[in-house]
Amino acid sequence: MNVIILADIHANFEALRPLRPRILDADRVLCLGDFIGYYCQVNEVLDFVRGLPGAAVLGNHDAFLLHGCPDGAPEAVRFGIEYADREIAPGHRRWLAGLPLVWGGALGGRTVLLAHGSPFRPLTDYLYPDRMADAPLGRFDFDLLAFGQTHRPWLDASHRPVLLNPGSVGQSRHQAGVACAALWDTETMAIEQIECPYDAGPAIELAKRNGAGEWINKHLA
Repeated sequence: MNVIILADIHANFEALRPLRPRILDADRVLCLGDFIGYYCQVNEVLDFVRGLPGAAVLGNHDAFLLHGCPDGAPEAVRFGIEYADREIAPGHRRWLAGLPLVWGGALGGRTVLLAHGSPFRPLTDYLYPDRMADAPLGRFDFDLLAFGQTHRPWLDASHRPVLLNPGSVGQSRHQAGVACAALWDTETMAIEQIECPYDAGPAIELAKRNGAGEWINKHLA
């Protein structure tokens, strides 16, 4: 079974466009949260991902929409949440409200655990390769543990569970203007990390028309 894993789309449908053929060709799609936030193609993204076969978990920006931004949230965060709050279709809001914080299951004879930040603190943790000593992820009896949040791709297949961050679709922070994802072959356990260049201009211009500040160019251009 071929499984596409996506994270941190952040209402950037332009970034999804080059990934669409790979996504639609996959047997299942796993989404690791943060469907909204930062950018302005909220309903376009949710229209697309809700029709995909697979599973999804809630991200911290999705939770901000449902429960409010934390005090002191940066301008960029507040912009994306306030825009989504005005524009999101009621059915999409209800769908986000029904997402779990973590999801575990079996696909193609393999087991996988999904979380946005980490299985311990799904909405607040950031797992980086150099900070794993305090995160005993080996206690989880799964073949694959997938998470997002950092917007940076990372793969550690040296032990079980395999640890995967597919990187961010909509706001990659290791390289501007690429949409990241991962393709998991459950039969062989092979994981292909995908990076597709895309034109972020339309997403930037749409956000500017809706009042985004100069921060909008960061990570996209």
